[in-house]
Order: sequence, then structure tokens, then C-alpha cells
Amino acid sequence: MPVKFIRNLFGRIGEKIRKSSDEIAQRSGMIGNAPVTKFRRGFSLFVGGINYLGLASCFVMVFVVAIDVIIRKMSHSTISIKGSNEFSAYFMIVIVMLAIPTLRITKGHVWVSMFVDKYPPRFRLYWLGVIQLIELAVFAMLTYGGVLKLMNFISTGTTTDVLNMPKWPFALVCLIGFAEMTIFMILDTIQTFMDAGNTPKQADTKPE
Repeated sequence: MPVKFIRNLFGRIGEKIRKSSDEIAQRSGMIGNAPVTKFRRGFSLFVGGINYLGLASCFVMVFVVAIDVIIRKMSHSTISIKGSNEFSAYFMIVIVMLAIPTLRITKGHVWVSMFVDKYPPRFRLYWLGVIQLIELAVFAMLTYGGVLKLMNFISTGTTTDVLNMPKWPFALVCLIGFAEMTIFMILDTIQTFMDAGNTPKQADTKPE
């Protein structure tokens, strides 16, 4: 019975991820059979599955905080869960770092349309490509730094101050988030320059 329940649960989760991926593809324009587009669509599906770990972490964190608040209230702050603040702070890392790549999946980045929309179409795409190259460089450096920090935590066995939790799993989550963003920026930069190259020059000419 438990095995069947777990199988059905993961089946429903997988179906929800696939439906969400299709909806995101429709909204963000990831429609087509180009290799970059197909890979981005598949990678988005993979990242969407990982995001459920962040969702589970959110439930755990909220549960611990709620229990701690109830205990403090009932005991007039004389009793509390040891390390609850530290626990919340580190699990917030998991929630945030796994949620950041979702911004790239939905292409929800900030776009100052009052200026950018005044540019000609091809120039607009090339300008966006340059900005994405800068973003790519930033996240590539963050990914490299994440690798170094992870290796340092593993080799030194660094733990948290109160709960003595090993820090390397949280460094690994940060690395995953940065690496996912780096891959997204590579794919999006390639796609942007391809779109710019495929945009006819006539599109830059304003109609008289």
C-alpha cells in the first residue's frame, strides 16, 4: 500500500510538472524545434522538478517556526526550540536558491519597456544579447566561487554554530542554483543572437 501511494504521488507530481512546463513554454515563447529551444524546454522541466525540493523545504521551515512560536507563547518565552532561527536562516537559502532559476524559466526579468521598445528590433535583440553576456559572466563567476566554497566546506567539515549542521549541503544548493542560471544564460544568449541574425534588416526601417 505505501509503495502504491508513493508511486501515484510521484506520478501526479510528474504530470503537474509536465503541464506546468507546457504552460511556461507557451508564455515564454519556447515553441519550436530548434536544438537550443528543445534543450531549454527539457532543462526547464528538469529545473521545475528540482524546485519541488525548495517547496518541501518551505513547508518544513514554516512548520518548525510555527511550532516554535506556539511553544514560546504557551511558555511565556521560557521554552523554545533550540536553533530554530538558525534552522530557518539556512533553509531559506534552499528556498531562495532553488527559486531563482524559475525567473529565467518564465523570462520574468526586469525589462524597462519605455526605453527598450524605442530601439529598432535587431538592435534591441543585439543589445539584449550583450546584457545577457554580462549576466552570463556574473553567474559563471558565482558558479566557480560556489565550487570552491563547496570543496572548502567538505574538506574542513565546517558546521553551523548552534545545530552543528554540516554547511556543505547548503553550499551545494547554492552551486546548483548558480549552475542552473549559468546554463539558462548560455541558452538564452545563443537564442537571442540567433533571433537577431534571423531578423530582417528591413525590420529596423521605420515606416514613413
